Amino acid sequence: MDAVAAAVIGGTSLSGGVGSIWGTILGAVMIGVIRNGLNLMNANSYLQQGIIGVVIIIAVLIDMMKKK
Repeated sequence: MDAVAAAVIGGTSLSGGVGSIWGTILGAVMIGVIRNGLNLMNANSYLQQGIIGVVIIIAVLIDMMKKK
């Protein structure tokens, strides 16, 4: 799940697209920072998964808007 999330956040399209290595690395770093911040705030794991899900949805919506 985290690998797919990192690729999507990094700019790879879910509908068959080309992404970059640097974008995927940036997406992985972003996920790590979000998870670390939530751990420091003592957020439970369900909330962490929900927030990562929201970030993925936002990344997909941005990708859809770029294609239009």
